[in-house]
Amino acid sequence: MPMKLFKCDETIPEREKHIYIKEKGEDTTQFLPSAHVETIPGSLSERGCSYCGAKLVIGGVLKDTIQLIHGPVGCAYDTWHTKRYPSDNGNFQLKYVWSSDMKEQHVVFGGEKLLKKAMLEAFAEFPDIKRMMVYTTCSTALIGDDIKPVVKEVEKELGDVDIFTVECPGFAGVSQSKGHHVFNMGWMTDKVGTYEPEITSPYTINVIGDYNIQGDTFVLEKYMEKMGVQIIAHFTGNGTYDSLRGMHRAQLNVTNCARSAGYIANELKKKYGIPRIDVDTWGFDYAKEGLRKIGAFFGIEDRAEAVIAEEVAKYESKLAWYKERLAGKKVCIWTGGPRLWHWTKALEDDLGMHVVAMSSKFGHQEDFEKVIARGEEGTIYIDDGNELEFFEVLEMVKPDLVLTGPRVGALVKKLHLPYVNGHGYHNGPYMGFEGAVNMARDMYNAIYSPLMKLAKDDIRGQQKLPSTNGNGNGKATKEVSEEVVSLIQQQVKEATSQVKQPAKEVAPQVQPQAKEVAPQVQPQAKEVAPQVQPQAKEVAPQVKQPAKEVAPQVKQPAKEVAPQVQPQAKEVAPQVQPQAKEVAPQVQPQAKEVAPQVQPQAKEIASQVQPQAKEVAPQVQPQAKEVAPQVQLQAKEIASYIQERAAEVTKLIQERCLWQFHSRAWDREENINGVLNMAAQILTGEKVVLETLIHRGFYADAKILSADLEIRFSWLNSMENSQKKAVLESVKAMLIDIVITKSKNGELHYSLY
Repeated sequence: MPMKLFKCDETIPEREKHIYIKEKGEDTTQFLPSAHVETIPGSLSERGCSYCGAKLVIGGVLKDTIQLIHGPVGCAYDTWHTKRYPSDNGNFQLKYVWSSDMKEQHVVFGGEKLLKKAMLEAFAEFPDIKRMMVYTTCSTALIGDDIKPVVKEVEKELGDVDIFTVECPGFAGVSQSKGHHVFNMGWMTDKVGTYEPEITSPYTINVIGDYNIQGDTFVLEKYMEKMGVQIIAHFTGNGTYDSLRGMHRAQLNVTNCARSAGYIANELKKKYGIPRIDVDTWGFDYAKEGLRKIGAFFGIEDRAEAVIAEEVAKYESKLAWYKERLAGKKVCIWTGGPRLWHWTKALEDDLGMHVVAMSSKFGHQEDFEKVIARGEEGTIYIDDGNELEFFEVLEMVKPDLVLTGPRVGALVKKLHLPYVNGHGYHNGPYMGFEGAVNMARDMYNAIYSPLMKLAKDDIRGQQKLPSTNGNGNGKATKEVSEEVVSLIQQQVKEATSQVKQPAKEVAPQVQPQAKEVAPQVQPQAKEVAPQVQPQAKEVAPQVKQPAKEVAPQVKQPAKEVAPQVQPQAKEVAPQVQPQAKEVAPQVQPQAKEVAPQVQPQAKEIASQVQPQAKEVAPQVQPQAKEVAPQVQLQAKEIASYIQERAAEVTKLIQERCLWQFHSRAWDREENINGVLNMAAQILTGEKVVLETLIHRGFYADAKILSADLEIRFSWLNSMENSQKKAVLESVKAMLIDIVITKSKNGELHYSLY
């Protein structure tokens, strides 16, 4: 449907272009929310500032670096301890915050001397730390403090320190996304390539866009260690300053949060030829896919499968327990940007939940392209949502759970709706196999918690106000107090019994019910079986019909024409040949008298051949007329069949594959052609030549796609190789049409990342 204007936004109708509800048959070529633009005045935004995007999200995560904020102390405090970014060195980065602590006098007279003093003091207080990042804020940028000369002075004075400047005040962009961009591009320009890391494995990667929220990085490190893959740099979870300087030595960039770190992955590809593979690290099936991609890139698929088998054995049954209880539950995802498209399919495919509304604080149109392609019909998509819109959406969709940050979470709890912290997590990690189970557990605990029921119930209408018996001290009489306590205890018991019910069903209650149901179901199954089997027999030839039509029908014209024409040719040949033999000896010696002598013979021959030709013509012509429309019809049927199959493949790729949605049009086209060309070679059994790391990147994505296609589409196995190639060529055209030619993404053709 067209973009949606909520009732609460009637006074700011510009909000209509930021809200979309997906309907059947629609895609992003028709409707795409406006995103990454200035917040409309009058709308209470939930966005963070640009400085926050640089410091809080990316730089502040590093475990061995002093993070010095040049500005008022409030800017330092606001980005300290607000996310759970642990490290393996005692959480140095969480324990301390550094600020130049500007006051009014420094705003008036300048703060550069204050900055130098603060930098020297910080290094003196932490003599073992030799790395620092210095951030500008709104106040220091507005007064024009030039921090780079100050940094050079300190580096020269101390000699053994390295300092990175991040000039991104809060007002620099429309949201924290600007801070991501400034940090990425600045680090790439100033620091990458200035340090040579020690290489300990033939397989090296950078993990980009992972920030070790509650130990996510530790999960990924464990998988890579088991596969024998060396992580050169984490950008930036549990990362070090110098490891990020050595990012140019990796063979592959494994990109998770493309919104906050896709820029540096693109630049590393452009400058150093390091391919970028995008992965979803949240979700059980996505975790398998990510490991298989890395295994395919390096040719160590057996190691990847060993890790997958080990993790699945540990956690699959646990996830299944939660799936049984979470299936069908409705959930809203109101987070920053990328988790919308990371989480939606994971929750729907792994747990059977329904994502009914999504809101992004700092996402771009690229992010909405991804999530709309993955989302269900009827889902609401909001850019830069405000509180009143959230209230209206909650009334519309009535979710069972909201995944969001603590700020919106506080609002949601007041409405007696359970929420799980989608930013810093409740009890993580949430990445990988164990993370999928942890996330499912937190959602289950939130939905089935008795606290929400207790919070909803108002017991005042069930009991008179306690009497003080005129004692003057405001204390209730013992009898009434006991009644109130008893009433509350009863409600607690009722609520608790509902939470315990799933566990009770698992053990003593389900087993006898299962025993009772089994003898009832079995005879029904026996009754259904003979009814279903004939239907299956009827359906089977119908399902196989397209393949049967494509193969024998294409060959039919040739088969029909050949046996009909050949007898005619055989019939004509023995009659014409003797006449030709008579003509030859008569014509050759009488060359001079050719005209008068040959003409009668020609007439005689013609009179003999013409009746035969007349006899053959009426037999062949109808057959030719009959064959022609059949051939044309079959060609149309084949073309239509190819297009239908291509549409199925395109839909799957749109829902699952991130390589089609890179930031710029040229990257999208290169990826679509590269991956699908490789997939065609794999599916047709052709030899695949991997000349460069970029080709290996295409191959890794193509191998996962090819395996998925063969599993999901049985018709693929009955196709000839030429038809498989035709399908994938059509898929190329469809994808390019959707994500490039007709895309409404305004950033696709920007000349820079």
